[in-house]
Amino acid sequence: MWCWHLSSIPRDKKVEHSDVIDDNDINNENLEDLNQINPLVEPLPWWYEFYKRIKLVPWWLRYNIGIAKQADLRDKIIKLSTSMGLDDKIVSKIIRHAVSEFSKNGLGADYYGYHNIDHELEVAYFTLLAAKGQKRQEYRLSQKDLITLFIAALFHDYDHLKRFDKPNEDSVEKFIRNDHKIKRFIDDFEISIDIVIALIYRTAYPFKGLIAERSNKRMQELFTSGGIPENDITIRKHFEDLGWFLSISDRIAGYSLGNFERSKELARRNAHSLGWHPSVINTESVKYFTSLKEEKEMFERVLDGVSQEYKKNFSDNVMAFRDAWAKEVEIRGSVRNMLLELITVVEGIHTISSNMIESLLHIYKESPAPMSTGFKKFKKSVTDPHAILVTLRTINKNGEPIGYANGGRL
Repeated sequence: MWCWHLSSIPRDKKVEHSDVIDDNDINNENLEDLNQINPLVEPLPWWYEFYKRIKLVPWWLRYNIGIAKQADLRDKIIKLSTSMGLDDKIVSKIIRHAVSEFSKNGLGADYYGYHNIDHELEVAYFTLLAAKGQKRQEYRLSQKDLITLFIAALFHDYDHLKRFDKPNEDSVEKFIRNDHKIKRFIDDFEISIDIVIALIYRTAYPFKGLIAERSNKRMQELFTSGGIPENDITIRKHFEDLGWFLSISDRIAGYSLGNFERSKELARRNAHSLGWHPSVINTESVKYFTSLKEEKEMFERVLDGVSQEYKKNFSDNVMAFRDAWAKEVEIRGSVRNMLLELITVVEGIHTISSNMIESLLHIYKESPAPMSTGFKKFKKSVTDPHAILVTLRTINKNGEPIGYANGGRL
């Protein structure tokens, strides 16, 4: 079994739109036809949830004693929400339910995609943080607004079927309405489930064209069923802006809360979600962040509510992606102008150096998440006497490996 893994040298040909499923095709009226031809959207077997519970026991133990990453985010959310006047016991129960549902349905910390429980917790925390930090009086939110925003943030990707890694808002609405615990939590807080779902529809991305048209139509319907009169333009605009606030928070939370290593991991996962080819991750990431300029008003409003540390994180990470993209352009030019020559080498497994192993491990970490088979397994495969390892090296940089292919017995 063979597979080439390349580092930062991109392919010359970018993936065309015809090579991936268009966003408008995912969210249009032909979705039911799509379901019938895609076997991956069939409901999970009855035993799957039980299997996941058994498999997750070690992680649940770490989570409950507070040493898992998700436990740290949980504690931060509870502490923050308590300082904002929310009931810490109810908030704790809601988070526990979210973590449980995402995990047992295959969207826990072990899920390779972008929209997993880590993302939900990061968005919930970042959204509350940005909402609390609003300095201008006209941007201050009521208690019910904060609760509505929190519930919407925590469950905005609540899509068990996962037709694609990118969630479908119709599915999210269906699952929320049929989850009796979520409905009970919403009732306890005395907020509207219709308004919560309306905010979630505003997180559809990219919010333009048919996607925006369809989402806006559903949002207006939900505002009506949520008790907001059609002629009350002010209140409807308020909740539209609240959904926009959530949408921006959704897109920048992970890139603001961590360093560049974490951001690169998120970009690889996001590439899978948005259908980017791995070779254009840096290019598309730059476009992804540049597009926020089109939403400058709300983007600045969200960032205005968070700490300088998180603002700097986001700025530094965006700049790092720009630098990485610039380096790719330089390397591509070197290859085209024959300034960078590459050769393939069949490596001797028994003579492979520790430096070579480190280089291969670095390339492995840069590979997209779905390609990963487990760090320990990969490290073992590199020195397996029955494996064949071929590296792609640069001639004029001391033979530095920039890619590899390894294979072995199935």
